Amino acid sequence: MRLRFWHLILLAIISSVFALGFRISPGTILLYDAPVGKPYDFAMERNQTIRIGPVEGEITYELHSEKPSMGNSSATGYFDFPEPIWFSFGAETITVEAGKISEIPMWLNIPMDEGLYNHNWLLGIPVTPIAVAKGATQIQVGGYLQFRIETQAKENVIPKCGLNEIVAVPSKLAFENMQPGIERVEVATLFHEKLNSSLYTVERLDPSSDVAKLTILGSPSYPRLTNPEWIEYPKEIVIPGSDEGGGPLPITLKIPADAQVRRFEEILLIKSNKTKTAFLRVLVDIEQF
Repeated sequence: MRLRFWHLILLAIISSVFALGFRISPGTILLYDAPVGKPYDFAMERNQTIRIGPVEGEITYELHSEKPSMGNSSATGYFDFPEPIWFSFGAETITVEAGKISEIPMWLNIPMDEGLYNHNWLLGIPVTPIAVAKGATQIQVGGYLQFRIETQAKENVIPKCGLNEIVAVPSKLAFENMQPGIERVEVATLFHEKLNSSLYTVERLDPSSDVAKLTILGSPSYPRLTNPEWIEYPKEIVIPGSDEGGGPLPITLKIPADAQVRRFEEILLIKSNKTKTAFLRVLVDIEQF
């Protein structure tokens, strides 16, 4: 509900100021395989900066990164970014001149720590007007950006779980060189920060749902699985207490021998009424003969 609220607010802001030519972009980013232990330059890697403007009169903006829960913002499947200081800008105060567009470079620098692989995080970025040129008449409008950051997947590591966070290891379970007609099992391990074991349910993400379209977007070049009967998994799983290790989630896949597919993705939700929903990406590459 909060996600929809913030999307409606952002749309209302954009609509109300579109006639003035004002814009803040990108409103959201989804970064797959965010590197651990290596700086990431959005301008260099994706030709991407935060762009503000044009505006009718000179305005100064302040922007900073924060845990989205600080702004009552959330996105299904993503947990609070643990250390906003890991995300930095070319400037945190920027003056936009009348009729101009200002661009702010941005960097991500997650420190080297094996516990930081396999996470799905949400980062909030408020953009707030703090000064208006004398005599300016335009409405002061800001925005709230949401960046989704999925760190690199890695097997056989113990994740550092935040409050109410569930982490799958690996976060992207790969069935590489899958052979049609032959059943195969791969296992992800689920962890949480709770001291006691807890029961969770597992279900597929409905591709037509708002969550699928607005938050947990598909992996590049991997279409969603249209034949859910090809994949099997337990509908419930117990994750042991944080001092006892993780709980195995076996995924069984059997693709018909005559299937005409090359690759696909399935997304499984891990849910409980006592914690936030997590998800696991299952990526399948079919062996070509």
